[in-house]
Amino acid sequence: MIIEVIMAFGVGLSFGLLFNVKGKYLYIAGIGGALGWFTYKLCLSQGLGDSSSLFLSAIVFSIYCEICARVFMTPATILSVCCLIPLVPGYGVYNTLYSCLKGDYMKALEIGINTLSSAGALALGVILISTLFRNFNLYSIFK
Repeated sequence: MIIEVIMAFGVGLSFGLLFNVKGKYLYIAGIGGALGWFTYKLCLSQGLGDSSSLFLSAIVFSIYCEICARVFMTPATILSVCCLIPLVPGYGVYNTLYSCLKGDYMKALEIGINTLSSAGALALGVILISTLFRNFNLYSIFK
């Protein structure tokens, strides 16, 4: 699992380079990708389902990105996109299309629904935390 977390750091860092993220923000994006992957694998090892694990990992890395965005005065979206990439269910999309091309439409439907639920869980986690951070200002909480 440690190697996977290190690779997720590399993926977050690499996509940060691809998206022209500069300087220390690259490492912040890489750490976020590693944090998201670690949370995902930890939830899976505890017996949670795939979509639930993705939802919780999206919540964790979104909180991380929102806090880092406030501390380092950068848009949270820059960090969130790079952190999200290691968790995107690309293999599920590939298998869905592959099953369609083979003519196995029932299997394609099954894999496609699972992939859509995984992508939806990621989107819901990011949107939930983003909305909470936009509506509740830290200044008003500690005031």
